[in-house]
Amino acid sequence: MAPLDLAAVPVVSRGPLRARIVRFLLPAGTGRGTAKPTEGSANGRFGTLLELRDADGRRGWGEASPLPGYAAETPGHAAAVLLTWLADAGTARAMELDIDSWPAAFGDFGLANSPAARAAIVSALLDLAGRRGGVPIRDLLGAESSVDPYSFDAPAGLPADGSVPLNALVALDEVETAVQSAVEASRRGIRTIKAKLGAGQRFDTDLVTLRAVRNAVGPSISIRLDVNGRWSLPEARRNLDRLTELEPEYVEEPVSGAELVELVGSAVPLAADESLHDPDVATRLLDSDAVSVLVLKPSPLGGLDRCVELAARATAAGKRSVVTHSFEGPVGHGAACELGLAIAAANAGPFGNRSMAFGLDRHAALEAWSDVTVPQLRDSSLVPADVSGHGIDPTPLLERSGADGSI
Repeated sequence: MAPLDLAAVPVVSRGPLRARIVRFLLPAGTGRGTAKPTEGSANGRFGTLLELRDADGRRGWGEASPLPGYAAETPGHAAAVLLTWLADAGTARAMELDIDSWPAAFGDFGLANSPAARAAIVSALLDLAGRRGGVPIRDLLGAESSVDPYSFDAPAGLPADGSVPLNALVALDEVETAVQSAVEASRRGIRTIKAKLGAGQRFDTDLVTLRAVRNAVGPSISIRLDVNGRWSLPEARRNLDRLTELEPEYVEEPVSGAELVELVGSAVPLAADESLHDPDVATRLLDSDAVSVLVLKPSPLGGLDRCVELAARATAAGKRSVVTHSFEGPVGHGAACELGLAIAAANAGPFGNRSMAFGLDRHAALEAWSDVTVPQLRDSSLVPADVSGHGIDPTPLLERSGADGSI
């Protein structure tokens, strides 16, 4: 994929940018429910929207909504960092420059301690640039790799309409409900399901449930598994051997960090997710044969641009990339969808076969804000929608938030 070049975007207006942030409430869960968020609910967490507005009134949106327990920062920390960034004198001077001089004029934003805040700024800048130029973010992330939704001339490896398959999450809490969820997903066209695995005795229970799921959906459905680094190295070696009967597409984060490198020669393919948050560990994994897939989440990795960089390095190392989310609201999800479309199109050339499924299916936060449309989502696929920027209009969400938060 080509480096980002906002200078190539047609410039419609010049002048300083104005900014504001708005906090809002969204579900705290991990996609297994559709409860509406309410103030003070144990199932809710705060997210933060960043709005950048140019002199002609065009708006670009970014979102900072770290997922507690999974991200290295809290939602409150990300919001505080954004407030500090907006109040900083250096930022104020940079905001007087035209967006088309980014990234040189903005540098690294001074946001080393908040990847979610940095990701929100990058998303808002790219969204604004796309809206000003009348192009989707996927074009800004690599124009020569993008799919034209009107020509239907998709790269080899993508369907004719440029769509990308999605995976669906299946909870393994009970055998009957897990089987039902997997079957329902397959009926709506999902060909890849993903499930979280526990440690210790919980793994034994999960394995029984997974066998029932595999029997129900048959061998044509791919199964992905995610451990979130819960296993020790000896436990991982034992459990990975036991998973061979299920023929998983890959097992994500069986151990965490540099320990993943120790699993070279695993009985099943492995993927890295949270371990990529450490740049040094990411480099070691890219240089190692331990993992074959990188799972890219814009928010904890610090932005769409950093995901593009990792995806390019992965391709050069012969590894695949899968884009997923951190259970953000519609703005964060829409930006991740545009990233997914760009990376899928770029991967179609070097890998040649049909795109791997991406983890961008609808989830609880999107269901809770169902009146905010994510145009890239269609049933079981991600599609190159006709949008400018990421195409998300958060107005209904802002109206419901009842907050201003203007800076």
